[in-house]
Amino acid sequence: MQSNESTRLVCSILAMDQSCFSYKVCRFCETPVPDDTPTEFICNNRKCGGRRRSSKRLFRLLFSIGTETRVMNVVAFDRAAQVIFGCSAQEFFDFSILHPCAGNKFFFLLFQRQFNHGVCVLVHNTVKIASKVLVGELLKVTLNTPKRGKAEHLRMTNIVPMSSDFEPVIETLRKVDWS
Repeated sequence: MQSNESTRLVCSILAMDQSCFSYKVCRFCETPVPDDTPTEFICNNRKCGGRRRSSKRLFRLLFSIGTETRVMNVVAFDRAAQVIFGCSAQEFFDFSILHPCAGNKFFFLLFQRQFNHGVCVLVHNTVKIASKVLVGELLKVTLNTPKRGKAEHLRMTNIVPMSSDFEPVIETLRKVDWS
């Protein structure tokens, strides 16, 4: 694909990278901030002018997709990813923490003792389940070349599930008996 070119195609999700499903940003200006940034922090972006702001999470999902002729790695950012997840990245993150049995009870105890490590483990287990739910889904997607030259993956900017009985990931997870 040439720069600034779009391609629409039908594909199937083959895999989803489970190592990093989201990133933190300033809730006001959406400037990325480090993952260990507290919920409230001073944002130094020009738009925020050094004011106290809160953070939120946005999706950044790396998928391996297959078409009739090839397999490729693509990335879906927040707006497109919300279509298949059925919620925001922050809602998915909060759901993962509120349903500790999505991992197992050992990890919940770990979460209570070591906050940051426990959060990573709980969320990772829920992302792992989400990945299994999505594998095999048939989608119609629009792929665009990255706007920044250093980015390596095509962007999924529009996602339309092809199955009439498609259910967003969060709806599937809400139906699971976590007890």
